[in-house]
Amino acid sequence: MEKRKFGAEIGKVLDLMINALYTNKDIFLRELVSNASDACDKLRYLSIENPSLMPAEHNLKISVRIDKASQSLIISDSGIGMNGDDLIESLGVIASSGTQKFLNATAQNPQADMSLIGQFGVGFYSAFMVANEVSVVSRKAGEEKAYTWVSQGKGEFEVGELAGEIPSIGTSITLKIKPQEEKYLDKFNLRHIIATYSDHIAFPIELIDEDGNAEIVNKASALWTRPKNEVSEEQYNEFYHHVAHSPDSPWLKIHSKVEGNIEYTSLLFIPSVKPFDLFHPDRKTRIKLYIKRVFITDDTATLVPQYLRFLRGVVDSEDLPLNISRETIQHNQTLAKIRKSIIKKIFSELKTKAKDAPKDYAKFWGNFGEVLKEGLCEHALEEKESLLEICRFNTSHSDDLTSLDEYVERMAEDQTAIYFITGDDLQKLRSHPRLEGFAKRGIEVLLLSDYVDDFWVNVINQYKDKELKNISTADINLDEIKKLDTKDEEHPSANIDTEKLIAFFKSTLKENVKDVKVTSKLVDSPACLALPEGYMTMRMEKLLIEQKQLKSASSKILEINPNHFLMEKIDSLLKAANDDKASDLVWLSYDQACILEGERVNDPKAFIGRVNALLK
Repeated sequence: MEKRKFGAEIGKVLDLMINALYTNKDIFLRELVSNASDACDKLRYLSIENPSLMPAEHNLKISVRIDKASQSLIISDSGIGMNGDDLIESLGVIASSGTQKFLNATAQNPQADMSLIGQFGVGFYSAFMVANEVSVVSRKAGEEKAYTWVSQGKGEFEVGELAGEIPSIGTSITLKIKPQEEKYLDKFNLRHIIATYSDHIAFPIELIDEDGNAEIVNKASALWTRPKNEVSEEQYNEFYHHVAHSPDSPWLKIHSKVEGNIEYTSLLFIPSVKPFDLFHPDRKTRIKLYIKRVFITDDTATLVPQYLRFLRGVVDSEDLPLNISRETIQHNQTLAKIRKSIIKKIFSELKTKAKDAPKDYAKFWGNFGEVLKEGLCEHALEEKESLLEICRFNTSHSDDLTSLDEYVERMAEDQTAIYFITGDDLQKLRSHPRLEGFAKRGIEVLLLSDYVDDFWVNVINQYKDKELKNISTADINLDEIKKLDTKDEEHPSANIDTEKLIAFFKSTLKENVKDVKVTSKLVDSPACLALPEGYMTMRMEKLLIEQKQLKSASSKILEINPNHFLMEKIDSLLKAANDDKASDLVWLSYDQACILEGERVNDPKAFIGRVNALLK
């Protein structure tokens, strides 16, 4: 036997498991049984292509055996098994991001329920909550040798080839139960735990008491194949915990059977909290694909799109061949039809939920709205309009989320476009000067503060028959929609020579601006930056500069408010031939506009000098 030390993060996890007090230790059995089920699934799948891995007389099952004489509980399976390298890699030196996230989660909340362990992929180590020592004996399918792994959970483990009689393929885990945890050697307690947490496992779970009496304690039938009226909410929840490895209850479950040109059963869940890996770069989907109750793969980007990667659950097809390869899956027409059907069903359920329970839907949108909007960036997406229907947006109208259909219903009489603005911070967007003219006229604006918003608005130009228009774009004339009532207001613009004013701005700012124009967007602010039609958003430009895909920012259009006192002052200075002071105010107007957009001030020292001179 070779003695090794645990990876640093695993050592921390074990310390938490052993030395902290947790409220729900029962779930160690759920985790070990789930692992055993996965091992059986893998062997059944691999034996389709390589029948020699599983002899005809080999039965896939899980057993839980009580040995009171040695104060032990043994959990065994007849699944794929592990060799020496697998034992070291799987049980000794995991240093995954999931493990670190688990540690971070428990550090933030020391009272966190240990059901977190499954979510972060460290379920095996839960055994040390109830055991002084854990030993594993395993033989991998297709190999002649067996290996053993032993640890007391104190920073090290031993691993090596098993001497003596070679067991059959599979894995056996022996837990030396702590004296204070003797209830986990009680047959009735174990039966209750298995029935509560693992009844849905599709392989028989055999409970063997201290006298050798054996009984099957689960239904051993795939939960998704049962009629809805035969499945309780508790069973649905436990199955969700099994497939999602998440401690929460699902926000929504969708259990359906489709018959006709294609036949499949699906049991899908939407979590009520964000999975920790939601924004992992691989954007991996987590739906398990079964064919006639045989597990095939959980690498299912073909089955559900990446923008639905928050979904958890299973899809079981009756129409696919069991020996289908991973390569064939990617181009299979039946799977393409199932994918289309699943998307349609998910959209339908979300649309219903949004209509019937808008406040509850707002919670869902807060968790997964940004991910859903990733789908809008896909050029070939057929379901863009359906996806837009279930999207929700913050707006200048109120603090409540709104749909595009609701926005369209509230549009002003002569308004033809859906207006939006993008930015980093929602509250800053609400007070952005560019909204002033819209607010004054009662024209609603969508406030888009997710990073994905800068991408999809470049792909989608309209919703139904309404154009989507960025209010950062120049040449928006709000007076064409609604003129402001100016009877009781003084408007300096009536006395300003706007053509001369614009010419002076251009000659002063030169190449710093692409153009200078008068705008109806501003009311209380003197100036703002704007984009030529078709330009990318300012935030997108900044992102590309940060990633060194652009060398520098492009010149923007400066829009000025002719009714602002600052413009009146510049005009009066020009009429008095005081061009130097007028130039300073022009630069201050431009620098203010840059600051509002988070753009760099070209010459900070000159800016400070002008401000100080003005204060003096």
